[in-house]
Order: sequence, then structure tokens, then C-alpha cells
Amino acid sequence: MFLVNAGFFCVHLILRFRAKKQRKKEMEDNFKIIDSEQGDVVIDFGNKTFKLSLLVSLMTEIILNKKLEELNNKLRDHGSGKLPSYDESYWSSAGVDCQILKPSKNWQKGKIRMKISLEFCPESPLDRLTTQINK
Repeated sequence: MFLVNAGFFCVHLILRFRAKKQRKKEMEDNFKIIDSEQGDVVIDFGNKTFKLSLLVSLMTEIILNKKLEELNNKLRDHGSGKLPSYDESYWSSAGVDCQILKPSKNWQKGKIRMKISLEFCPESPLDRLTTQINK
């Protein structure tokens, strides 16, 4: 009897694992970029709330002001040279002049810029039910 119950338990765990893995994949597929320019979107982390525009602005500032130098150092370490020196604001606003080469295409001139975005996946009623069942 123990083996039957153990087998059932094992099958039950495998099915729960597969269902959880499937829900995780579905959730990953449902993430959408939150448009930080669509007004005052507010994000609540339970005990703290933040305006999306503030989070994106500060993340952009930190990444561009602090990390471009680090990126240049890493590029130089790999023997790739370094990025053209522009004011950091060009990287997030006007863009930096460059050329791009895609497979089976010719060089195309244009501009490149960095944009920070956050993504959101709405919780489904099944997520809440699953959480309650697992407790």
C-alpha cells in the first residue's frame, strides 16, 4: 500500500511541477512593457509606492552616468575599443550616430539610443487560487 501511495504522490508532484512550469511560461509570455509616458503610473510593492516615471528616470540616470564608463572598460578589456564619447543624455534622448549591419543586408546609417523599460504581467485569478492551495 505504501508503494501505491508513494507512486501516487510522485505522480502528483510531477503533475504539479509541470503545471507550475506551464504557468510560469504563460506568465513570461504575458509580460508587457509599461509605457512610462502614459501618465502617472504608480507601482505598489506592498509597503512602498513609486511613480513609474521616477523609477525609469532614476534607473536611466544611474545606468548612463555610472555604467557607461564600466561598459567602456569591459569593451577595452575584450579588445573592442570603446564607445564614442558623447554626453550621457544623447544615449537616452537624441541618440548617437552609428551604422548597423544586419545579416544579408547592407550597412545602414542612423542613430542608436538606450531606453530603460519595465514590464508587467497581470496576475490571473488562477495564480491567487494556486497560491492559496499551496499554503
